[in-house]
Amino acid sequence: MRVGGALAAALCALALTACGTERAGSEVAAGAVMTATPTVSPTPTEARPDPMDDPALTVEEGRAAVAFMRLLTDVAAPCERSSEGLPAESPGVQPPPRPGDSAAPAPVKDLPPLGDTSWNFERVRQEVELGDTEECAALGHGSRIAKALDGSGDPTAAHVEKALAEIGYDLPYRLHGPEEVGGRVEFTLDLRGGELCLDGTYDGTRTTFDPYGAHPAVYCTDVKRRG
Repeated sequence: MRVGGALAAALCALALTACGTERAGSEVAAGAVMTATPTVSPTPTEARPDPMDDPALTVEEGRAAVAFMRLLTDVAAPCERSSEGLPAESPGVQPPPRPGDSAAPAPVKDLPPLGDTSWNFERVRQEVELGDTEECAALGHGSRIAKALDGSGDPTAAHVEKALAEIGYDLPYRLHGPEEVGGRVEFTLDLRGGELCLDGTYDGTRTTFDPYGAHPAVYCTDVKRRG
């Protein structure tokens, strides 16, 4: 799913929320709904819920979600323009062989058969390969965060959380951590309008990043990384 489509869906959700009534006890319910903490069971029996699909979102929560999606769109926009300017087919590249040709590639055996909609946590938690646009967007997010964090203060969870919030990464269910580990601060950002997740580490001097892709049915922290 492209970031632009996710933004449109978020705007629709906000409009519907604004026309309805806010839920009672929203402060208590928000804590339960908006926190993307993995469940106790290591093997969920169904897809992880998307907080954006919660019909009980308050107007304020909806606005915050839309603002976050706008941030994703803005960071990815230069990458999308760049990819759209590439030729659809490189010179000299031959079209793929037809299924009946002897040179046709063999089917990948570990993919589920067509029409298989059964839930399989181990399958959907596998790392997803990022496309060029999202790899480019990962660099954009990393640059923004490094500019805000590098050399800005001691590596504490509170400091990192505040710095991330000041540049727009402030939705609770989009941020896992930050956590202090061995004198550094580690955090994971869910930047999915498509598949992008970003692990970050701040050591008090510089920030390092590791982008990867995740299926929409799991949390970024569920992903089983390659290697």
